[in-house]
Amino acid sequence: MKFKRSVGPIGLMFTAVSGILGSAWLFSPYYAAEIAGPAALLSWIIGALATLMIALTFAELTCLFPVSGGNARFIYFSHGVLSSFLFSWIMWLGYAAVAPAETMGVLQYLASAWPNLIVEKNQLTVLSHSGYWVAALVLFGMCIINLISIKWLSRYNAVIVWVKMIVPVIVASSILSLSFNWHNFHQFGGFMPYGFKGVAAALSTGGVVFAFAGYAPAIVLAGEAKNPQKVIPLVLAGALFICFLLYFLLEICFIGAQSPAALSHGWHSLSFMGDASPFIGISEQFGMHWLRYLILVTAVIMPLGTAIIFIATSSRVAYAMSQNGYFPHALLYLNSKGVPILAVLLNFIVGMILFFPAPGWQGMMGFLVSAFVLCYALGPISLLALRSQVPHQQRPFHLPWAKAWSCLAFCIANLIIYWMGWASYSEMYVGILLGLSVLLISKACRRSFKIGMDTKHAIWAMVYLSGMAMLSYLGNYGGRGLLPVNWDILVIALFSFMILYWSWKSRLPNENAQRNIALIVEQ
Repeated sequence: MKFKRSVGPIGLMFTAVSGILGSAWLFSPYYAAEIAGPAALLSWIIGALATLMIALTFAELTCLFPVSGGNARFIYFSHGVLSSFLFSWIMWLGYAAVAPAETMGVLQYLASAWPNLIVEKNQLTVLSHSGYWVAALVLFGMCIINLISIKWLSRYNAVIVWVKMIVPVIVASSILSLSFNWHNFHQFGGFMPYGFKGVAAALSTGGVVFAFAGYAPAIVLAGEAKNPQKVIPLVLAGALFICFLLYFLLEICFIGAQSPAALSHGWHSLSFMGDASPFIGISEQFGMHWLRYLILVTAVIMPLGTAIIFIATSSRVAYAMSQNGYFPHALLYLNSKGVPILAVLLNFIVGMILFFPAPGWQGMMGFLVSAFVLCYALGPISLLALRSQVPHQQRPFHLPWAKAWSCLAFCIANLIIYWMGWASYSEMYVGILLGLSVLLISKACRRSFKIGMDTKHAIWAMVYLSGMAMLSYLGNYGGRGLLPVNWDILVIALFSFMILYWSWKSRLPNENAQRNIALIVEQ
């Protein structure tokens, strides 16, 4: 049974918008301002431009090969099994973690009304026993929605996405009408109180990159879209532009709404009553009880809409990995609605496990951003390789200046990874090593696992992942601080160009790549 092409262009656009407008609008303006001060506005601009630059490399690939689980397939086409497994594993871990993160964000906001949902342990927000069971029920309900059908999911999302776009505008305009302090943008340390380091940190731990990373479902679900070749570039650019305007407006509103007392000790010490649920806290300060209830309802609808989309996305990645031979073949089973039912249930189990160590919404950002940005790196790598491997294949969308564009996009992705800091990347690196262990055990235990590993075409990937770990450890964002400030950007750029060239030289022979493409596209 094959996936059904039942998602129209508007549905695909709404899927991207819904993925981007999740829990980030509820928390990121607060955490980004706390980390960077008013310069958090620059973080949103940089994040949007960087994401668009990387997304357009995927636009050409998705138009060329509109298959479900596309992100997990492109590197398989260009570099074979081991490279594909490494990045597919990272992608799956990241996507599978979104639903728990969004659920955690919902319960953290609901705790303003039902405080027994969360508890504080070692200055970290974690789920209480009752909160864990509520989270389990919520996650299970979202899985059931996914099992009904992708077409129904698209229709459901089309309704929710209007709420996601309208409510932030109401929230921002309501708060702006009551209080806006222009001096917040130049006093209390100036516009950029913590320098560019604060701007860079806000991209990762402030949740900015996580917010924009939500465009990925539009790529992964391309195999279930109608006429994806024509609509993918417009969907990606349009969704990012709409969501950037909303996030930028919310950040301006949040910065301007702060009282001098809240900023008396600087942006790093920003605090106010109810700051665990920032916009509810602000609405309470201004006595806007009606806005509090609107935010509370929306704090449930919006993140869960994003979580539902990412459950669909991660299940398609698991499906693709099973099709490539990395996961059990049982995950290939589709129900009568064309949904990979066992892959959805696997994500439910993984989500329940991830709730245990989850240190609140912000605490999950490092791991999630690490996974997303490492997956971003696949776009430039696979684009350049497949330009050489299938040069004569018709490209409905042809990215101009592909070499220069890919170099810049890959460098930007690696800078974001570096700015995340050693603590975040080290967690992801442990996850990568765990994935390699899973692959080796699977290969040893399954006699039917006879696919070649294409190891010589993946050495660059192992050096790349380990090299970023070393640079992060030596760097200035939670590392040893051994790389000279500002010169570290040049080091990352040179490393990026070296890896990109090496990955291009390590691509599969043309006939092997074309065989891999035929095996997947014709299924």
